[in-house]
Amino acid sequence: MSNKEKLLASAQKNLLKGQIAKAIKDYEKIVEVDAKDIRNRQKLAELYSRGQMPEKALETYEGVAKHYGDNGFFLKALAVYKQMQKVDATRPELYQRLAELNIKQGLIGNALTEYRNLLNLYRSQGELDEAVKVLGQMKDLDPNNLGIALQVAEAYCQTHQQERAAECLVETLQHVIPKADLNAVEKIQAVGLPGCPTSVPLKVELARGFLACGQAGRSVELLQEILKEEPQHSQALLLLANSYRALADHANETSTYGQLLEVEPGNLDWRKGYACALLSEEKTEQALAELEQLKDDFFTEGRAADLKDVYELITEQLPDNEQVVASLQAIYEQTGEGGKLFDLMSSQQDQEPIAEEVVDEAVACPTEPTSFGDLDLDDEQFSSADDDDLPATFEIETGQETQPETSQGGGLEFDDLDLDGIEFGLDTGSADEVAVPDDALSDAAVNKQPVPSTIDVSGEVEEAEFYFQQGLLAEASQKCRSLLDRLGNCPQAQQLLDRIGKGGGTSAANIPGQTAPGPASSGETGASQGLEGRERSRLDGSLSDFKKGLESQVSAEDFETHYNLGIAYKEMGLLDDAIEQFDKVVVDPQRRIDCLTLKGVCLVQKGAFDQAVSTFKEGLTYEALKDCERISLYYELGLLYMEWGQPLEALDSFQCVADVDPFFRNVDDQIRQLRKELGLDDDNGGSPSGNSSDKSRVSYI
Repeated sequence: MSNKEKLLASAQKNLLKGQIAKAIKDYEKIVEVDAKDIRNRQKLAELYSRGQMPEKALETYEGVAKHYGDNGFFLKALAVYKQMQKVDATRPELYQRLAELNIKQGLIGNALTEYRNLLNLYRSQGELDEAVKVLGQMKDLDPNNLGIALQVAEAYCQTHQQERAAECLVETLQHVIPKADLNAVEKIQAVGLPGCPTSVPLKVELARGFLACGQAGRSVELLQEILKEEPQHSQALLLLANSYRALADHANETSTYGQLLEVEPGNLDWRKGYACALLSEEKTEQALAELEQLKDDFFTEGRAADLKDVYELITEQLPDNEQVVASLQAIYEQTGEGGKLFDLMSSQQDQEPIAEEVVDEAVACPTEPTSFGDLDLDDEQFSSADDDDLPATFEIETGQETQPETSQGGGLEFDDLDLDGIEFGLDTGSADEVAVPDDALSDAAVNKQPVPSTIDVSGEVEEAEFYFQQGLLAEASQKCRSLLDRLGNCPQAQQLLDRIGKGGGTSAANIPGQTAPGPASSGETGASQGLEGRERSRLDGSLSDFKKGLESQVSAEDFETHYNLGIAYKEMGLLDDAIEQFDKVVVDPQRRIDCLTLKGVCLVQKGAFDQAVSTFKEGLTYEALKDCERISLYYELGLLYMEWGQPLEALDSFQCVADVDPFFRNVDDQIRQLRKELGLDDDNGGSPSGNSSDKSRVSYI
């Protein structure tokens, strides 16, 4: 038997006999023999405690606890320190170590309990400074605990550390404000204002808290107290302006922003706030002037997006203000919002032709008399000495030249006149208008010819020309063919149809039948052309800058944005740019057919028919092609062949559509028109889609 075993046996005998002192001596010898025997060392500490030797017990326990803690056995270390607390509960370091070990174990609740016990110990001993330190540790451990924060602030006030108390409460408010917890703000006010009555930062933060909780009136009261002492306190002024805005007191809001700008005139945010306050007061023009002054500074700092909302609001109030529209376009270019830029530019372009049309009509026909519609007949103007008989003047258009008669033989009977298509002019104040005498009217009544219902040829040709200029070749071609079917011979429609077939384009002024300004309007025409040129140049520059900005902001994988850009470019007539965008998206299976279809349409508009056919056929060979997509591609292919002047291929494509869906768009009309053109009309009146009889079906594959 070894010496250690003999000592352990002796210690056990002494313990059984109740001889604690002898047992302690045996364990002391055991520890001397084996210093690493932690278990017997802990047993020795327990014997010291039973033998009323607290100092030796604590010293021995400390060694054991340190060993466990250093080796990561925190739970065992906690148990040892708990034994030490039983030996002497008045030692603060024991609570501190217990709290630290609980934190290492993640037992935050236990750690806070130890800190509270330590706090009570320091308070009972009158050590307030140490108590404050413990509260600080508790606050760091649980920063969102309002109760702890208030205790910390009260402790600072008791130790005459008002500045630190205010800092603690301000920090607590910063955690509370995002939650808009009015009850918490009121509790902080109840502790903070009596303890720190002169703290401006605390009052400012309390005002911010009340504003966040919807108590703008209480915020104003606190801020006004601050401004009595410090009239130029910028934070207080800014919060006061925001509080007035919350109260809808825009006059005081504007005044407060004015005070802020006296403190720092160059602050962009305050100047924007001042403009918004003016806008809320319905002083739109003044707000716009202020924004225009600071717009460039926002652009320079890359903050164009900050102005977007306010300019959109002004645009709603001043939709016709060119300055506002131009600034909003520049903002959209800076922010890369292509969709909104396109919508804005489109809305402006939609309004301009209306105004230009009115101007052109006024210039070309300044004193145009009323007419009998669009009949292309000679007219004569008659004069009469008695203007009172006919207060309204108008032109009479007949198939024969009408000569005035000297006799007053007949009267005008309105029942005998065909009034269809007559437009009466009621402006009797024009010096250029000449009244028609009664005898002329009588003669016209006698010699009048029956007027058939007429077709507005000029109007329909203008509509077709508009489609052509917009790149809508299919619609323009259909309109021209419709005119030719109804009239048999229409030079204007035929000429435009020839231009469509060639894929070329000329201005509307070169189309026969179009009204062009005469020599008297050359000055106005030149001015309008100059304005149009400058506007086009500015627009081209804007689009160029916009596209360059997008290249750096839109990733190649953002298929949806590239797809939308392609549509926008197509609508603006930027066909090459549109095709480039569709090529980027065509790898996306969900958008593949859409992109091929739109790309083909763009190629048709460019006149690249071979490439367009290849594009549509590429879509038709797609394995995952749906039926609805297939007939849409065949329909577009049919329109392409019509534009290309290949009616047989067009008929075959349309027939493929009609076989699946006879009611798809106007495919029946297209087939009927092509069969008529090719001399393939059915005598039995069967459906062009071939639904009535299989015999009438012709395939040209």
